[in-house]
Amino acid sequence: MEVVKRSGKRERLDINKIRIALEFAFKGLNVDPLELETDARIQFRDGITTEEIQAVLIRTAAEKVSPEAPDWQYAAARLLLYDLYKKVAHIRGYEVKDELSKEYKTYNTEGFPAFVRKYVEEGIYGSYLIENYSERDLALLGSYIKPERDLYFNYTGIKILTDRYLARDSEGRVVELPQEMYMLVAMTLAVPEKPEERVRWAMEFYDLLSEHLVTVATPTLMNARRPLPQLSSCFVLTIDDDLYDIFDNVQKAAQISKHAGGLGIYLGKLRATGAPIRKFKGASSGVIPVVKILNDVMTYVDQLGMRKGSASLTLDIWHKDILDFLEVKTNAGDERKKAHDIHPAVAVPDLFMKRVRDKDVWTLMDPYYTKNVRDGRNLEDLWGDEFEEEYLRLERELPPDAKKVVSAFELWKRLLTVAFETGEPYIFFRDAANRLNPNKHAGMVYSSNLCMEIVQNMSATRHLSRSLDPETGEITLRKKAGDVVVCNLGSVNLGKVHTEEAIGEVLPKLVRLLDNVIEMNYYAIPEAEFTNRRYRSIGIGVSNYHYCLVKNGIRWESEEHLRFADRLFELIAFYAVKGSADLAKERGRYTLFEGSDWSRGIFFGRKIEEIEENSRENGNNLPWRDLAQEVRNYGLRNAYLLALMPTGSTSLILGATPSVDPIFAKYYKEENMSGILPQVPPEIDRFYWHYKSAYQIDQEWIVRAAAVRQKWVDQSQSLNLFIDPERIDGPTLSRIYQLAWELGLKSVYYLRSRSVLEIEECDSCAV
Repeated sequence: MEVVKRSGKRERLDINKIRIALEFAFKGLNVDPLELETDARIQFRDGITTEEIQAVLIRTAAEKVSPEAPDWQYAAARLLLYDLYKKVAHIRGYEVKDELSKEYKTYNTEGFPAFVRKYVEEGIYGSYLIENYSERDLALLGSYIKPERDLYFNYTGIKILTDRYLARDSEGRVVELPQEMYMLVAMTLAVPEKPEERVRWAMEFYDLLSEHLVTVATPTLMNARRPLPQLSSCFVLTIDDDLYDIFDNVQKAAQISKHAGGLGIYLGKLRATGAPIRKFKGASSGVIPVVKILNDVMTYVDQLGMRKGSASLTLDIWHKDILDFLEVKTNAGDERKKAHDIHPAVAVPDLFMKRVRDKDVWTLMDPYYTKNVRDGRNLEDLWGDEFEEEYLRLERELPPDAKKVVSAFELWKRLLTVAFETGEPYIFFRDAANRLNPNKHAGMVYSSNLCMEIVQNMSATRHLSRSLDPETGEITLRKKAGDVVVCNLGSVNLGKVHTEEAIGEVLPKLVRLLDNVIEMNYYAIPEAEFTNRRYRSIGIGVSNYHYCLVKNGIRWESEEHLRFADRLFELIAFYAVKGSADLAKERGRYTLFEGSDWSRGIFFGRKIEEIEENSRENGNNLPWRDLAQEVRNYGLRNAYLLALMPTGSTSLILGATPSVDPIFAKYYKEENMSGILPQVPPEIDRFYWHYKSAYQIDQEWIVRAAAVRQKWVDQSQSLNLFIDPERIDGPTLSRIYQLAWELGLKSVYYLRSRSVLEIEECDSCAV
């Protein structure tokens, strides 16, 4: 049998060369290389290329992944890495020997300075890399790269990294290796450091990332080192009830989506269907046409063909157009009112939940008639007692054409029915969000972001004037920026970082890294830069939560889980606040610190005495009083600190369980842009009976655990619920959502439903 080499030359198949790759791939793993060799050789043919042989080996190894033999995912990963090393070396012109001797080099670390300069010149990397790092710096950083850390990746991780994250040249060929990517991301995020400390911090950040202790958000991992480093994940816009502002926000949404940002957009200020326009009754088309426009923008601005834009649109449960809004993604009804590509979210006040509980009536109102109801503020600008007082008054006083009375319980039932059918709308409990907002002195929160974990002050942009220079034709527009929320995100890998020592070491560094994201960020719209620099908000989340529980011998459905979560997230919160306070000493506090809860010794909505009591009860005994005094003296660098985001792609890269979710299953196949990828949880062979899948867990335990975590999170959580259609009814589903409200959660993300065809018997009954 003959094979065709990369050069086009034909030669006889030499099985020993294949065994060199297998020796590299199987070293230290509990799998049999002979088994792979036997199964792969069946697929060989005369004239097969060496690249095809490598692909057969990789695919065959990946197909063998199972809970009983999880090490195949690492064998497949190493085979893919072996192929990647050779391809990149060929493109960049250095040698990777086939013999796995001491001279075999997976990385050309001494060529790192020339590699960076070359791709800066070609416009692949940003010029700031060579403007801020000398030749000596580049050589030192290149020598610090640790090729052996590539062995941490499983097959899914390295496959996704190769397909979506590693830099490519103008011909679309991958030209960087994983550890080079981590080093260049670290170098980018160390640029704001003092020149004499920049290299040290680049090394510190590199260790955090390459050791898989933390990960940064997808835009940061993709765009740090690029000429336009748009590093933020999500943006939240507020649309005013004004035609110019509606289309100004359409333009902002397009620009943000173009640069791969996700969007949350609040629509609650828009007048309802049939409202007057310039005193002409019945003229307004309401919210739905705006929803459809934004839907079309998200599909049109498709982020260079990689993926469609994505936005969640939030409307208040008391808005007169809410019934139509709930139906925008259902398959029944008028297709002219549908918007299948956006994600609807509903903002719910406490008063509505009380009415649902009491099976009382609920009055839908038109925001056109609820303007300037208290101190120049509209109804949607109020929360808590102020909202309830004005809502009750308007309920009595508004004219019949400005309101509509419905059953609160029937409206709630319809919302849950739509959620059961489509997985959405998301729910935003607006009173809890504002009550626990540490910066309520500077604004309010109307809605959340695309993934429902960001809870920060928002406001609409004010349009001041427009003028024309008749001589030059120049048109000048003047606007006063509102608060456009920006999410600067990173997460801690709880599989590796869950002791106080590790958290105390890692969290302050992650705070610093994310603060540097703000400095290095490219802003698609100026309002985002204005808000980001005033608040300097970051969002620290977690991945591998379920694995962390399992490796510590803790069952999900247990009081021990709640106690563990209380201790763990207190540690994360303490060292995040401490890291931001230490950074404030060095770099200064955020602009709006004075008057915040932080400045008054109120942390996470609780007085410091209550925090200390909680810490004593759970056994941490952390010095919160000393930290509060430090914060009063020096301030905080960041207005918001913690947000438990979904970590879909980045968890896959780490081989971690996603965010705070239970595992989906003990074995399944993930289908995404990289193909169909086999998935097993970490150490499934060791902890098989300890893992329990999301659909087999009593969802009340998911909500209760989230409530414990929420005590230590100043923003919110991307909290998914998982239902099995054969095992749940309407009252049970309602009770789960009502429990989320009663326990003080701020948001609920997807309602994930497993189809009847996918149901299997519980395989964790021995737990």
